[in-house]
Formats: sequence, C-alpha cells, structure tokens
Amino acid sequence: MERLGPAGGSPARHRPRPPVACEVGWYVGWYKGFACGGPRWFDAVGGCEMKTLSGVLGALVVAAAAVLVLVGTDRSEAAATEAPPSAAAVESSSAAVSLVSPAPHSTEAGPESPVELALAQPLDPGDFDPSALSVFGRWSGVMTGSVQLSDDGRRIRFEPGASFHAGESVTASLRAGEKLAAGGAMETGFAWNFWIRPQAGSLDMIDRGSRIVLDDGEKHVQPYGAYAGDFNGDGYPDIAIPNEVSADVRVMFNDGKGDYSEFRVLDIPGGSWPSPNEGADFNGDGLTDFVVGNAGNDLVSVFLADGEGWFELGSNIESGQNVRGVCIGDFDQDGWPDVAAVNMSVGPEESRGNVAMLLNNADGTGDLRRASEIASPGQGEKTCATADVNNDGLPDLLVGAYFTDEVLTYLGDGRGNLELGTRVRAGGKPWMIVAGDVNGDGNVDVMSANREGNNVGVLIGDGAGGFADPVEYETGESPLAVDVGDIDGDGDLDVVTSDFEGNSFTVHENAGDGTLVNPRSYAASTNGSCVVIHDRDLDGDLDLTGVDETDDKIFILENPGG
Repeated sequence: MERLGPAGGSPARHRPRPPVACEVGWYVGWYKGFACGGPRWFDAVGGCEMKTLSGVLGALVVAAAAVLVLVGTDRSEAAATEAPPSAAAVESSSAAVSLVSPAPHSTEAGPESPVELALAQPLDPGDFDPSALSVFGRWSGVMTGSVQLSDDGRRIRFEPGASFHAGESVTASLRAGEKLAAGGAMETGFAWNFWIRPQAGSLDMIDRGSRIVLDDGEKHVQPYGAYAGDFNGDGYPDIAIPNEVSADVRVMFNDGKGDYSEFRVLDIPGGSWPSPNEGADFNGDGLTDFVVGNAGNDLVSVFLADGEGWFELGSNIESGQNVRGVCIGDFDQDGWPDVAAVNMSVGPEESRGNVAMLLNNADGTGDLRRASEIASPGQGEKTCATADVNNDGLPDLLVGAYFTDEVLTYLGDGRGNLELGTRVRAGGKPWMIVAGDVNGDGNVDVMSANREGNNVGVLIGDGAGGFADPVEYETGESPLAVDVGDIDGDGDLDVVTSDFEGNSFTVHENAGDGTLVNPRSYAASTNGSCVVIHDRDLDGDLDLTGVDETDDKIFILENPGG
C-alpha cells in the first residue's frame, strides 16, 4: 500500500499535461484538444509535433474541414435518407441534429461501433473543430479515434481507435457553439448515451473470494461506494473506493487477470465521510479522473490522474451540507464535464436538501466553480443520476429524495440550468438510483434501491420526462446500492443490488420487458454497502465487485460466460 496526496507521507507524482491542442486523431471524451487527424504533430504555433507526411496531410484535411463527397447521393437529403444501422431519429433542441447512431439508450452497440450524427442544419466545413464531439466510456474512459465531417457538413462520423469495454455505458456529446453553414451557431449541443453489448454470460456467478482494503495493522476504515475505471493506462478497470471512517479514497489496481493485488491511499484534506464518487476527464488531458462527495461536510473533491496510477488533488470545493450524491454531465454543453451534487442537510427541516451545480472552469485545470443551487420540494436528497429523460439531447438530472420517498426530475436547458419536472414515488425510501432503458422502448427508466421498502423499484419512463409509479421487486433487507448491466448478454439490462442488513448482493434477471425475475443472492460477510457491474477481466462478459463496509472487504464475483 502506498499513501499519496497532500496529506500523505509522500507527494503525489503528476505527469505534466500535454498542450491542449495535442493528440492524434484527437482525444474524445470530455477532451478539449484539437484534432490533428494523423500521427502526433507539433508546430511552433500550435504546440504539436509533425512527425510524418500523413500528419501534415491530416492537419490540412482538418483545415479544409475534412469534407467527403458522397458520390451518387443527393447531399441535401442524405441526412434523412441514409440512416446508419441502429440509428434513431432524434429531436434536438438546437434544431441541428436529426439522427444519431448508435441509437440513444440502445444496448446493442458493438465494441468498435462508430459514432455518427446526421445534421438537419449543416455545419460550416471551413470552421469545423473535430474536438466538438466527445466520446467517453464509463470504464474505458476517453476514447481516441478519428473524425470526419462529410456530406457538405451534414454528417459527423467518429471511428474509435480502440475497443470499448464490453457492457459499458458510453456517452457521446456534440458541444454547443459550432458554426452553421447558413450563419450563426448551434445554440445548444447534443448528448446521448448507449451501451456496448457484451458476450453471452451467466447470472450464476463464481465466488472468487474477498480482498481486504486495510493496510497492515490498520483498523476499520469503512469502505462505501465504488467507481471502476482505468487509472494506470493498462486497459483494465481499476476501482476507486471512498472510505468513510478514514476519510480517504483507496485505488485498487487490476492485476490484468481480473483481481486486485495492490492499492494506494489518497487522503482528502478536510474530508469527512467520503461516500459517492464518479469518473470523468475533468482537465482535458485524456485521462480518467474522479470526483468524491464528502457526506460528513460540504466538500466535493476532484482527483486528477496522471495515467500511471498517481493522482493529485484538484478542486476541493464547498457544495452544500451532507453531500450524498455526485453526478457528472456536460450541463452547459461547453465540452467539459460538470458536477451536480445533491446535498441532504441544507435548508429548513420541512424542505431540507438541495442540488448544487458545479460547473467546470473549462480552462484545462479541472477546477470546478459553484454556479448555482437549486431548491428542492423533496426532502433528504440522497442520490442522483444523469440521463436524457425527455429525449431532447440535453442532459437532465434525476434526484432521489429519501424522506419524502420520491424521484424528482430536473430538466436541463443545455446552459447549466435545471428546472423541476415531474415527481413520482420511489417505492420505499430511495438510497440510490440508476438510469437505463430496461424495457427496450428507447426511453430512460429509473431503478431505485429502496432501503426501507426492502425492494428495488422500477420506474418506466415515457420519453417525455415522466415516469410511471414503481413496480417493486423484493431484494435482501435494506438495499443501499443498485447498478444495471447486461450480465447474461441477452441484449437487456439486468439489475443488481447490495443489501446492507441482508448481508448479500442480489442479481435480478431482466425478462426483456423490464420485468425482473429469477433473483439470485450472493453473500457478503457482514453488510453489503455497494456493488458495481463491470468486465473486470476483459473476457467480454460482465462481472461483479461488491463492497462490505463493516468488514473492510471487496468481493470478487466472476461471470463464467454463457
């Protein structure tokens, strides 16, 4: 174990960040770099090195807007007539995007699927900046690749330079402000989410035992949440675990075989009961960073990665008392990831809780600023999820209010503002919520781990921002966490919960229509506090990693395949 960070015994190493305009085929994700279109290049003006003729030509192609003429095609109608496979027509609030592929919320994308947008209003080919499009895999992180603007500015196509992780959720986003051929610019951007279909798997997991998260001689640290992401650049998902009692984060590194053999400790200056965490590239260097909310006070802490498993503390910003949830989305659509933090103990008791909008400074530092706070009619905001609930291409926010047993919808306007939409019963005091299309109708649904109801509530979305009353499925006692993923590889999202008092992790099979059947239970040693679905060993099917906060352990559950 190595202890890192400002409060640790040794300083965190940090690799110098490359110039903002510097990566081949351009980094996508939340990356702000300019597309070079070929091998890494550099010139005295732009800060990129030209190493080959193809790099020079690539730069010239970008400068000429990379226009591709579609022979034999009426280009004025191409966006409407040439839909790529698994594409879906969309309604964009900017009136610029008419069709995207893979389809929003779909679960059938391949590991090397290209990302495409057809535009009702063509972009200006002479002014197109390929970094306007970003692609981020929740586990694989920022994806490298190449971009092409074609059809007289009516089509954007991104070819990934590597494979996405099987079963992961991917977010693609076209930022606002791109110039239109007819003049003016896109007033808002367009973002959507899709899932990579894994290989056939099984819901009957193999128990590979537990791993302790304590150093020699160390006492109880109370691990709570977990986020899986590749922090050292070896392609395998590592895992970041906040620990409430020791007020730190432990990053456990994948050994390349789907197990965790070492960890590093990141101290949080001023931290108190860190719990929720999530990953994104906050400073635009193409690496996966992560953000942590401190449930014991009002701090939201950002850790910046160097790609080799080392971190430095970035923002350590005040959000609101008792930060219980942090959710990531480009809420102002400037191409940089922002954070929405739900704060449980703000305001008078009868309406306690709010949401703080922490916008990225968009300057390559990864720093956040508190831009606004949104009062809530609920009480006890405890959890959140980011999703496009009304299919307008703008990120919205879902919030679980514990004391009033509600899921609240906040609709985004693409400018960093949220407006309260619908309120619906959760089904028994939501401790955590997650979003995904479980019934395959192309709309976002919500799954809620309801601690006092001892169930997971499935709230089916209507695609316009509304949700049906929950259908409740029994779990173990006191479920604290929920995750979704296509565990059996049949094309729909299954559901797993961690059950605190039930000492278990429960896997629910999706019957294909959003109905949960055939629950299976796997034991925690004492209290299951969190569980994540991910392809831990990169064999193409989805595994589980569970957390027991009482015994300071993680549990390794392996998918044997289909």
